[in-house]
Amino acid sequence: MKFIIIFSLVIVSGCTTLSKDVQLVTKGSDTSEVVVFREGAFHAGGVSLYVGKNDKYFLKLRNDQYGKFTINAGEYTLQAKADASPASELGVNLSSGDTVCLKGEPNPYSLAAIIIPFAGNMIPTFILKEVDCPSQDELSGYVNVKNS
Repeated sequence: MKFIIIFSLVIVSGCTTLSKDVQLVTKGSDTSEVVVFREGAFHAGGVSLYVGKNDKYFLKLRNDQYGKFTINAGEYTLQAKADASPASELGVNLSSGDTVCLKGEPNPYSLAAIIIPFAGNMIPTFILKEVDCPSQDELSGYVNVKNS
């Protein structure tokens, strides 16, 4: 019985939502554009990828989706996570006027959660990787979400 209560609390407390109060750009600052995309995959295909910083998430992607956001130039630690999963982190250095592309993908180590379900609460479901930007033709195979 104790296990069921603890497990239920972990599941309920693990929900992630998009934050409405994330300020990414301040007036008069140099900015960069970030493109985040997620390919279709069976592994973690049923859950959303949330992207954010400082534990506030402003972009939500499903399989075969991408999103863009503008942010002040500078150094950041961006986070990627799924519901009931800890966040993974990626440090990025964004120069003024640049476009940086990030690929969100399932963390191969999160497959352990299939064998040991409680491990899913200790291993990040998603990771971000800085990659070469896909061409517009390649991005046309993805759905552009505008929830940032």
